[in-house]
This record gives sequence, C-alpha cells and structure tokens, in this order.
Amino acid sequence: MLSNNLLSLAIWVPIAAGVLVLATGSDSRAGIARILAFIGSLAGFLVTLPLFTQFDRLNGGYQFTEFHSWIPVLNINYALGVDGISVLLVILNSFITLMVVLAGWQVIQKRPAQYMAAFLIMSGLINGAFAAQDAILFYVFFEGMLIPLYLIIGMWGGPRRVYASVKL
Repeated sequence: MLSNNLLSLAIWVPIAAGVLVLATGSDSRAGIARILAFIGSLAGFLVTLPLFTQFDRLNGGYQFTEFHSWIPVLNINYALGVDGISVLLVILNSFITLMVVLAGWQVIQKRPAQYMAAFLIMSGLINGAFAAQDAILFYVFFEGMLIPLYLIIGMWGGPRRVYASVKL
C-alpha cells in the first residue's frame, strides 16, 4: 500500500512540512522553524529513496503510478507516475531541498520560517510537476511552484530582487 503512494508522499510531505514550519510564525521561534524544516526536508528526501531502490530499470514506461479521478466532468485526473529520468529528478530535487535547508541554517536571519516553508512547499510542487501525468495537474503544480519562487526571489534575493521577481 505504501509503495502505491510514494509519489504522493514525495509531493505532500514537503508541502505539509512547509505549512507546519510556516505555522511557527515569528523570528522569535526561528530555532523551532529550522528544526522542523530540517525534519520535513529529511522526511521528504527519505520518502523518495524507495523510488530509486524499487525502480525497475529493465522495465520501460511509467512506474509508481497513481490515478484518482479529480474533476470527472472535465476528465481531469490526479495521475502520477515516473520514468527513468523523472524519478532521478524527483530524488535530486528532494536532496537539494535538504541541502538548501542546511545551507540556510545560519545564513538566513530575516524571516527564516517563511524562507524554509517557501522552499519546502516549492519542493513538493516541483516533485508534483515532475510526476504529473495529466496536463491540468502539471499546470497546477508548475504554476503553484512559481508562487514560493516569486516570494523567495522578492524577499531574500540580491540587490535587484524586486526587479527580478517582477520579471519572473
């Protein structure tokens, strides 16, 4: 049962962790936010490891597929699956998210909870875009990941961050 939902876990664990980190709120609880972000990013990475270990390299096509009717009237489905390339991208994205949380541990002093939460939520949405097998679902995940990216650039970017975020 768990292996049937690995892709959903790879998507929703980081998103849920990001919402939990966001709930810590102010800078006075930055330590708690960082710890929760680390735990969430580690959990998000660990749920992707079985995708690699259980992936059948000799079998072509999509694996770890999930299918649920989402909006039946429009024939829009929550359809997920990964092939040989996208499985590696999901794992890489989850690993990089863990590294971003660790790299920002001391560097990000201004609103660390919001920074970590934005990266966790964006990570889950990126995994969703990599695994989506329905065009509308892909569109939702892809456009959704631009929102935290916009906030990250606009708040923690370089000297021309506002210009860059508007261009995004």
